[in-house]
Amino acid sequence: MNKSRVDEIKKEDKKAFKGFVIMLVIALIAEKILFAMFGNLKQAFGESVPSLLINTLEVITPFASLVLSILVTIVSKIVYTNSKKEYDLWKQTNEDDDTIDKIEEKLSYLIFLISVNIIFGFFFLGIASMLLPFDDVNGNPSIIKYLCFSIGTILFITSYILIQKKVINLQKEINPLLKGSVYDMNFSKKWLDSCDESIKLGIYKSSYKAYKSVSTTCLILFLFCVVGHDLWDFGIMPMVIVIIIWLVQTISYYIESIKYSKVK
Repeated sequence: MNKSRVDEIKKEDKKAFKGFVIMLVIALIAEKILFAMFGNLKQAFGESVPSLLINTLEVITPFASLVLSILVTIVSKIVYTNSKKEYDLWKQTNEDDDTIDKIEEKLSYLIFLISVNIIFGFFFLGIASMLLPFDDVNGNPSIIKYLCFSIGTILFITSYILIQKKVINLQKEINPLLKGSVYDMNFSKKWLDSCDESIKLGIYKSSYKAYKSVSTTCLILFLFCVVGHDLWDFGIMPMVIVIIIWLVQTISYYIESIKYSKVK
């Protein structure tokens, strides 16, 4: 490495170090302020926030998955139907690629929508198993709440599978090179292997952005768990879970990165 390049690297580090020191000082000041306010925070939010959160979840959990899944299904039906019509029209006219790009973008939003919905579905499924919020105002078991929750649970799973199948099949129709069935346990691998280089590049860029987002989120959640240990007395398990997620995604990312760096 020549001397000019070494000087350039040192200059770049020196410039970035100033910003790093400023952020470190700000973080230390914020920490001092937070600990100074800790007593007041515990008094203000120590009991009220958990109680409010639990009471809210007890009310909405029996109906949340049902309502969300119905809304997602309606939106997905409308978007998918319009996309299919646009594609059928494009096949007849074969005008330009902009139409296909817009259709694929709409289909990507559908996958995004149903993926978020199934995460919320599992969240409310877990909350229901913990809180058992199926009693009416008199404390008696409510058949309506239980039925709504059961139907919602079935609906968020089935809607995810069926809508994903529709979207994937339309994408395969648009791009005949794409392979894989949503019912196949190796669908993700087959789908990725069948993608062309431009699609793979988009997937890789998205994966890196997701890796960075999860790393930042884990750091925030770690700090939240440290504060919450004293503020809400929820023990060390939340922090352990956050660390496990952080480790798994970091280790898996760098193992794959090292593996692909050896491929020439």
